[in-house]
Amino acid sequence: MALRAKTKTPKAEVKPAPLPFPKAVWQAVRAIPRGQVRSYAQVALYAGRPGAARGVGREMATLPQRPDVPLPWWRVIRSDGTLAPQVAQEQARRLRAEGVEVAQRGDAFRVKVPREAPAVGGATKRKR
Repeated sequence: MALRAKTKTPKAEVKPAPLPFPKAVWQAVRAIPRGQVRSYAQVALYAGRPGAARGVGREMATLPQRPDVPLPWWRVIRSDGTLAPQVAQEQARRLRAEGVEVAQRGDAFRVKVPREAPAVGGATKRKR
């Protein structure tokens, strides 16, 4: 009886399961460097859910209050650079402490937002 040589079968790549959305948002927010800001849309993109800016806003409104895992919520702003009116005073104070320029006109606060990179394969402006 002839012995067969054992052949190695290729192993299927095991992809890690995606993080639940809240944890992905928290991870993306923790990754924002001190002195920089990101828009809700940018955080959604970094969390792996492009287009979920409203979901990021909802998660930011319900952040866990855990002193052992601080989340720099003040580094997340609106896409137009304005700060949410409910927390604008505190957010502006914390951003200024990190060296971010925050302009104030009346009750409105504005931060210069970094340009977002265009999405790969996304829509482009049409020529007319």
